[in-house]
Amino acid sequence: MNLPLPSPLHFWKSMLILLSYILSTTASGQISHGGKPLPLEITSGMRSLSDSRELFVEMPSISNEAELWRSAQEESGFKSLHFAHKFHRFLRPDNAGITFQWANMKVWRVGIRSKGAYSLNILFSSFRLPPGARVFVFNGDQTEILGSFTEENNSELNLLPVQPIGGDELIVEYQEPLDARFPGEIEIGEVNHDFRGIFRATEPRDPTQDCHPNIVCYPDDILPGSGVVGLIINGTTYCTGSLTNNTAEDGTPYLLTATHCLNNDYDAQFLTNRKYDMIAGTIVAFFHYQSPLCSTDIRGPLQMTLASADSVLISERHDISLLRFKDTPPAAYQPYYLGWDATSTPRGAFHGVHHPNGGIKKVAIEEGSLSITSFPGTKYNIEPNAHWAVNGWDTGATEGGSSGSPLLESNKRIVGTLTGGVSMCTSPRGPDQYASLSRFWNVEGSIDNPNPIHHYLDPAATQAMQLGGYQPHADNPYTRSMNFGSDEKPVETLYQSVPMFATNNAFGYAEFAEEYHSGETVLLEGVFISSPAISNMLNNEIRIRIYTGEEMPTQLIYEQPYSYSYRYYGSNNFSFASRNMNYSVENYISFDTPVSLSGTFYISYYDANGTTEGFTVFNAEPRPIGSGKVSTTWIRSSKGWERSSENIENPMNTSLLISPYVIGDKNVSVRPAVREDPEILAYYSKEVNRILIESDNELLEWELFYVSGQKIRQGRADKSINRTSLPAAQLPKGVYIVRVKTVDGTQTARKVLVQ
Repeated sequence: MNLPLPSPLHFWKSMLILLSYILSTTASGQISHGGKPLPLEITSGMRSLSDSRELFVEMPSISNEAELWRSAQEESGFKSLHFAHKFHRFLRPDNAGITFQWANMKVWRVGIRSKGAYSLNILFSSFRLPPGARVFVFNGDQTEILGSFTEENNSELNLLPVQPIGGDELIVEYQEPLDARFPGEIEIGEVNHDFRGIFRATEPRDPTQDCHPNIVCYPDDILPGSGVVGLIINGTTYCTGSLTNNTAEDGTPYLLTATHCLNNDYDAQFLTNRKYDMIAGTIVAFFHYQSPLCSTDIRGPLQMTLASADSVLISERHDISLLRFKDTPPAAYQPYYLGWDATSTPRGAFHGVHHPNGGIKKVAIEEGSLSITSFPGTKYNIEPNAHWAVNGWDTGATEGGSSGSPLLESNKRIVGTLTGGVSMCTSPRGPDQYASLSRFWNVEGSIDNPNPIHHYLDPAATQAMQLGGYQPHADNPYTRSMNFGSDEKPVETLYQSVPMFATNNAFGYAEFAEEYHSGETVLLEGVFISSPAISNMLNNEIRIRIYTGEEMPTQLIYEQPYSYSYRYYGSNNFSFASRNMNYSVENYISFDTPVSLSGTFYISYYDANGTTEGFTVFNAEPRPIGSGKVSTTWIRSSKGWERSSENIENPMNTSLLISPYVIGDKNVSVRPAVREDPEILAYYSKEVNRILIESDNELLEWELFYVSGQKIRQGRADKSINRTSLPAAQLPKGVYIVRVKTVDGTQTARKVLVQ
């Protein structure tokens, strides 16, 4: 039985794609190896494989609405997030589907149908293939194909979880050579019916409530927040966990989370066998899934992941589990191992860092003190008086998906992990219950393990009750830079209904670049790019370029395709899957090799396909006069490169939300230059038949005169610009006077010859 949240608001909007690619139990996980299944119309003798009465196995009928209602009504205060109904079926070639021979292969096909499902996901409960055998999973018209899965996917656990297929039916095809070295073992043990529309969702959903501040709004939380990760568990549950330090500070990748996230909220069927190690093996963890801005929610990068863990210490009585990732987070993730406070008197303010509803990382704040409480619900047999109570959040709240998240005291050390509660953005603001580390510190006799948790977190037996955080790569930092202020508003600027920074737009702009500068040589490891929703991404072939040049982008030194997929990582293996770009998202593009740069450089994007009004990157809302920020965006048309603040159609001071990721601690953002005497130019352009006015400072006012002194026209900037123009089509040929004033008060006059 799934034990849901007490209110449907904790569930309705849910979680994620993150999920599409969910599971990786062992070394090879669900990494696929190419190839195609046989055509659907293949027949064997007189037997048609299109006979759905034999091909398909129907799951028992369930109502999505009833499942949602049941989830909302069951009395559970847990804040894990469940979104699929699990059927336990054991389908094999000897009891389901059809078998036939084709060429030199024996083939088994079985269809699975669960009416009304938004998507279906299966777990092979037995998976051991001989060399040459292949498995494919696909939808009814083979427009979506997973696989092939081969002997390389064999594992010690003899399991294989497979990512979801959209819709309410799928087909499994197993091909085995007639001369196989041994008979393959294949059995479909579980079928998951997505009743929320998120099991197949191609993005994490947003929180159901809007009071949660983004983590970047609290600079002191950013570093410890690097140790908080979003978790997908067993393909059906979304929770939160945290990397946890130990007194040896040896970088052991311990993961602390809530036990109910692993056992399906104390599901009775799960508790009959307690396969915690198997469930831990299905975990996928997402690092740095957060918005880059404070005031705007942008779905963060999905490219930094770890897959699969081992269980170390499982406590059902205290709802605390200590796991260990099979792999160590690499330096590029810049992981932070959170310290802990196991004393009985932690000091606030207390910050809960979590992924509500499977969304981007958020913060909840309790300014007051904590109290000891019991988690409600005696049927779970949870130890009484073993939880910290947050009686009412001062800022934010928690939701389904927040379970397992850490509560941090004033020194950003873990005091507990979230079990559940009733907090909402409106009312009530609490209480929420966190499993107390102090009450669990010396407890012995957890599931199949006699050791207390301090045996692992204090391996040197120092008797420490408090420990600070640990940065294993403090001597090898990576730095993300932005010209875009964290408080600035990201927009998709339109001019005459044309997106200004869309590739191949109606103005003829094909490529856009963001300027950066380093006074010393740096290594560029990759780049973060934030973009608004785009519906035609498949029609684009976006490429990222790196230029150098002191005055403008001049020398192309590196180029790489833009990847909007994410990778999941397990035992030194990676697999990729495209994310849905129909949302505001940020992607991280890791370069094949770090790029060495010094001086001024530019990061650009363009579309090699030439798709009209294609891909766009967020730009800062055009800045007002006197903003103190320099325009760092460049535009390329058929006439070459120009700075956006000097653009003839719509000049604006702005920056693109493109962020270089540099190895080392060097910030490469562009700083405004100190100007003593601003340069001001005024000249006639015969090509566009206009008088152009340019300055390296912000323009404020300008006037045009005949040489007699008679004023012809005047203008004043309403935003920060470095270039403007005046029409000359109606002016007689001759000499004119242009008088210009910049924002710093400098005034000058220039003669202009109109020919």
